[in-house]
Amino acid sequence: MPPLGLGIFQSEASAGAFAQPYVAATTAVAPISGIEPAIPAPVVTPSPSPSPALVCPAPTYTKRRGVPSHWPILIQIPSIGVDAPVELAGVDRHGDMQVPVNPCDVAWYKLGPAPGSAGDAVIDGHLDWWTDGPAVFWKLDRIRPGAEIDIVEASGAKVRFTVTTRVSLRRTDEPSGLFTTTGPAILTLYTCAGVWEPGADTYSQRLFVDAVQLR
Repeated sequence: MPPLGLGIFQSEASAGAFAQPYVAATTAVAPISGIEPAIPAPVVTPSPSPSPALVCPAPTYTKRRGVPSHWPILIQIPSIGVDAPVELAGVDRHGDMQVPVNPCDVAWYKLGPAPGSAGDAVIDGHLDWWTDGPAVFWKLDRIRPGAEIDIVEASGAKVRFTVTTRVSLRRTDEPSGLFTTTGPAILTLYTCAGVWEPGADTYSQRLFVDAVQLR
């Protein structure tokens, strides 16, 4: 079930807006429709000018038990210094893809394809965090075609992708084929971009990075 819109990275800090860390996951395979409740999240005040104070710990490189073996647990992008855990995203009460609870994490849309499966596996991440400064995808705009992205699965296996395109769109637009469940295995990463819009409490654009699987 694809999200109904792309209102991600809005300032509303309601529980339903956030994804689930794996510690809250069950052994059940993700449903193909419906909305699962997300864990509670604190109410925070957004800031358009965060200070660079965020320090992310190194993720744990262990096999993840109790979840499907092909689910992603880590993402690694050496060219921009990303080495981050993956949370499990569904849709929020507005029908938009949920965002990570932790600014150091990314979130995978678990109601769509897993990375390496047919279709478009979608992962989002914060550009910055309200009070802590740059977040996991702060440098995503520096990624270039040909850069490698590794996804570590719950089994410990790696699925490798190479970046093909990078594009910024208005926050109300989306690329053609986003969330598709058929065709070649591709990976889409996205985050905020553009300028801060105080009236909307969000950024003016979204940055999308597409990558294809390496065989």
